Amino acid sequence: MLRLLFPYLLFGFLLLVIATDHVGGGPDDIAGKKVVRRDPICNMDVGLQRTAEVDGVVYAFCSEKCRKTFVAHPEKYLRDHCPVCKADRGALVETGPASPAFTWQGRTYRFCSAEHRDLFAKSPADYFIHSMWGIPSWLYGLSIGILLVLTFGLFEVLHRIARKRSFPPPRPDLFRIPYLLAVLRWPPFRFLAQLVFVLLFLLIVLAGLFGNQLASKNVAPLLTWTIWWGGLVVLIMFLGKAWCYVCPWDAIAGWIEKLKFFGTTKNGLSLGLPWPKALRNILIATIFFVGLTWLELGFGVTMDPRTTALLGLLMLGLAVVSALIFERRAFCRYACLVGRVSGLYAMFAATELRPKNREVCKSCTSKDCYHGNERGDPCPTGLFPAALSQNTYCIDCFECVKSCPEDNFAFRLRPWAADLAQSFRPRKDEAYLALLMLAITGFHGLTMTPAWREMLGFFERDFGLAYLPGFSLGMALLMVIPILIYAALVWIGSSWAGNPNAGFRKSFLAFAYSVLPIALFYHLAHNSEHLLMEGQKVLPLLSNPFGFIPGEPWNILGFRGTGPWDIFGTADLEPAPLVTLPTLWIVQVLLILIGHIYSLWVADRTAHRLHRDAKAAFKSQVPMLAGMVLFSIFSLWLLKQPMEMRTSAM
Repeated sequence: MLRLLFPYLLFGFLLLVIATDHVGGGPDDIAGKKVVRRDPICNMDVGLQRTAEVDGVVYAFCSEKCRKTFVAHPEKYLRDHCPVCKADRGALVETGPASPAFTWQGRTYRFCSAEHRDLFAKSPADYFIHSMWGIPSWLYGLSIGILLVLTFGLFEVLHRIARKRSFPPPRPDLFRIPYLLAVLRWPPFRFLAQLVFVLLFLLIVLAGLFGNQLASKNVAPLLTWTIWWGGLVVLIMFLGKAWCYVCPWDAIAGWIEKLKFFGTTKNGLSLGLPWPKALRNILIATIFFVGLTWLELGFGVTMDPRTTALLGLLMLGLAVVSALIFERRAFCRYACLVGRVSGLYAMFAATELRPKNREVCKSCTSKDCYHGNERGDPCPTGLFPAALSQNTYCIDCFECVKSCPEDNFAFRLRPWAADLAQSFRPRKDEAYLALLMLAITGFHGLTMTPAWREMLGFFERDFGLAYLPGFSLGMALLMVIPILIYAALVWIGSSWAGNPNAGFRKSFLAFAYSVLPIALFYHLAHNSEHLLMEGQKVLPLLSNPFGFIPGEPWNILGFRGTGPWDIFGTADLEPAPLVTLPTLWIVQVLLILIGHIYSLWVADRTAHRLHRDAKAAFKSQVPMLAGMVLFSIFSLWLLKQPMEMRTSAM
């Protein structure tokens, strides 16, 4: 029962910690004094928990470190300096009225030289760096100590006890909640749920294309890359592929192909061609995933409203074209990068859609759950729902629930990692995507640290590589090296085990799934920084989503006006982060430790599936255990580093 309740107890505890954290909001003036909420040291927007006053102005700080730095030499940080020199962390060069100048977003900046002015003019947002201090050294050391104890001590003891007395927890059926099943079977319900997200998608597209191109003034980047991408991870952990139920790309593609908004359709506009056999894997989705990461981090598309909108339209175009050409929802199953990444993560989810009684399914002759009937469409991704045993490719559309004549489907709560712990047939394409997800989550965090800037500088100095070739080379190395290390560890483990029935290839594919919890929880830990420190900015942005500024005209598809909007009366809000840095650090460390434990547990279950002999299973697992410890320590090291982000998104 504890395994079943643990996800809810954990997140309940985290929400309690966040809710009781004293951020220090307060008014914009303290006893009539002007308040500056942007930390002058790290440029982060903060609450009023830590302040210092200079010449009647109160300045807020993210941490005691920033406050002490400012108090020591306030004049150093209150003068105007060349933005390029300051962003490069070099000497702070004074500027004057005669210095070269450049006006951007209604503000004039002065520079130490014409060369720096020209550099700034090419991409102004690149020179507004927001720094967030990493976890302190004492917490880093303590976390590693706890990690090692959990790995080699307490975890093994508890796991041996669990193996001796293993009672499967109950899996309550959520369809027993009154009216839930009736609501899901009501044809317009999914349309109404999809409509909400389609409208949000259209808002993102219009704001990205026609709004202010400064990311901090435009709702598109924040709503996409912070709220949606960060919140998606939390959603997957509890409700699996629930995003697919409301996905705006699939919704619009389905409406176009069916020529109707809801209800079953026998003859739509689709040509119904089969998806090419050579591509009946997730290779295309993997290529899209790597490509999006390259664009996101190499070109800074998360800071570009217009590119964010264009990427959304590209995904829509791919979904529509696929729906009109191929049978069912081939794009969702094989090519959608969001669906495939969330599909692997959904193996960890705390819910599952499964047949209640498989014997009932065996005796069913109509197979309506697969073929569809007047109550529900055929399974969109071509699964046979009666044999469903994993969350990976099910998109939780509930069409099988509607069409089943025996009412034989249940939507159950279950423990985390249930799919990963059971016996299943590993797939080569899924295994490589799981390893890439692990590598890319680490790479994503590394690119925000000073270490990454030093690596790019090394490529430029010693190899003469410009930024883009150097970035591409660094990304390639940091994706390939973790996979090679993993392969070496698996080879050592399979050699030690000496089991010819579980050789290198079989072990390579099976153990790859055990890294998913580490990747998932680091992904959540990293994105919690953005969600909790930046997510609150959505309140003012929803009132003025296009970022219109006073006195400037705007034009949206022929509709014209002047000046800003204030739809909800929140456009002038300056909300403080949802947590303070010390609380954020504790949340992040806790998530890393939990992900590590789950990966160890899944690896142990995998080893015992591969090897019947307990000693062979232990030998095969030891190198993987060492690798997981190293990656978790690396994750903690990333959290220790000061993260650098462009403040246009803050």
